[in-house]
Amino acid sequence: MLILLLDAYNLLYRSFVTLPVAITDQSGRPINAVYGMISATLRLQSDVQPDRILAAFDTPEVPTFRHELYAGYQGHRGPLGGDQAEEFARQVRLAQAGLPAVGITAAALPRFEADDIIGSVAREAQEAGDRAIIVSTDRDMLQLVRPGVEVLVPGSRAARYATAESVRDRMGVDPEFVTTLKALAGDSSDNIPGVQGIGSKTAVHLIERFGSLESIYAAMHELPARPAAALQRQRDEAFLFRQVVTIVQNLSLDAWREPSTSPPIAPGSRVREVIDVMLGDT
Repeated sequence: MLILLLDAYNLLYRSFVTLPVAITDQSGRPINAVYGMISATLRLQSDVQPDRILAAFDTPEVPTFRHELYAGYQGHRGPLGGDQAEEFARQVRLAQAGLPAVGITAAALPRFEADDIIGSVAREAQEAGDRAIIVSTDRDMLQLVRPGVEVLVPGSRAARYATAESVRDRMGVDPEFVTTLKALAGDSSDNIPGVQGIGSKTAVHLIERFGSLESIYAAMHELPARPAAALQRQRDEAFLFRQVVTIVQNLSLDAWREPSTSPPIAPGSRVREVIDVMLGDT
């Protein structure tokens, strides 16, 4: 079985900021975010022909466990959509409520992110001998790549990461070390500062030479004075940041295991036809 895992907020937001608000429903309300997401999903359905599709959503009104671990997590971000945050949130609600009507499971779990839902379903699929394709522009997802699990980055220059080599070409390290790289070098998109004094080149070099964060710290005596001092001074932060950027892969998602009660999108369906079914009488 092939499972398509959609990073719903990611796809909706990309469409919201790139497609015109002139794309409206029959009542004249903008549906540009929903339109773009469904358009992308239909293309993917035609290209990869999945057996099941899951759209994973964040729950932004509830702080995640990552915020509990590190108060600065995503602290530089405001509500998605900026001045149009309420409109974006309305379209997110439309998508989340309407996707099950077209056979797409919509999943959200308070205190966790869409990444964690996707990571857990991908792990379960792989262990069952199935395949999973994750659709997102979020580089965090690359830590999930392994046999049976790949990441598809949509866009005008779409990229597909299906092997450790492909991730290494993009990130400089294998999938299993993406979290160590982010812990050391930081990730500005999530407001993770990393270890001050350790840049991305140094982090990649350390990972290439020693591997895991534990192995790097075990080899401190082999490091030059400056990086060794930086690592020693910020040891607790390094391990905390790795925990923050690590995608959870052991969530129990009963909704995913329940078969959809609605028929899937028919091959060759048009975007407007699918949206009409999603919106119903709303």
